[in-house]
Amino acid sequence: MTPDAILTALKAYEVELSAILSRFHRSRDSISMASDDVYRTRQITTEVLDLLRDHVPGSAQHIALISNAYNQGVSNYIGTPSYACVQEIRADIGAVITRIERNPSLFAEVLSPVGAGPDQRKLLEAVDQLVLRFHAVVVQLRSRREERPTLDVNDEYDVQDLMHALLRLYFDDVRPEEWVPSYAGSASRTDFLLPAVDTVIEVKKTRQGLNAKAIGEQLIIDIARYKQHPQCRRLICFVYDSEGRVTNPAGIESDLNRTDHGIEVRVSILPKAT
Repeated sequence: MTPDAILTALKAYEVELSAILSRFHRSRDSISMASDDVYRTRQITTEVLDLLRDHVPGSAQHIALISNAYNQGVSNYIGTPSYACVQEIRADIGAVITRIERNPSLFAEVLSPVGAGPDQRKLLEAVDQLVLRFHAVVVQLRSRREERPTLDVNDEYDVQDLMHALLRLYFDDVRPEEWVPSYAGSASRTDFLLPAVDTVIEVKKTRQGLNAKAIGEQLIIDIARYKQHPQCRRLICFVYDSEGRVTNPAGIESDLNRTDHGIEVRVSILPKAT
């Protein structure tokens, strides 16, 4: 499918979900989906997920958000999608549309040397999944039999150590703390360089004093630095916000996930408040 065809399909789904929302039955005590729309909502969700998997690069996060929204939305005593579920799916589709419209080179990047082969694309999708599921791993590690000691992720070093271990599941060559050229009179180190896909992963953890404004400023400086790194064609910035200190993560992500950096930049601030 061409990018225009993908956008046309997504916008049609967005319009159809708006129509489904308008047909919800409202009463004094509840709001419920029209019976004819139950099957169609499930079909739309499945078709959108297939479309993203098959044709839109780097969609792991959106796929997970839509899947989770649907699964949670039908977890009620009547087993039909909730109003909030349909709203969220429509919003997620809207976010994908915005991403495609803002990043016209998104699909061209798949044809570049970094993403030329299926093996490279699979590795990049694996990184997306590691970022997306990182918090779930942290939560699981806290639960051990007989209260045995475990890794408790308290600071940025803990986040880096755990991410390093997870990356070794997919990459033989993970190079921590690669020097990058100086920028604005100072030098910095990357967190992880993945030579197999020419990708740098920058890991941060929010804390007291490191708020949304500070995070945004640091990421802007990081992006400028990594543009000079000879082996960085893609920068993945993962901000682990386990305490929910960033009140508008989507705003920061939207501001920084642009195409005018000179390299592909993907910022993810997770987990997001529900």
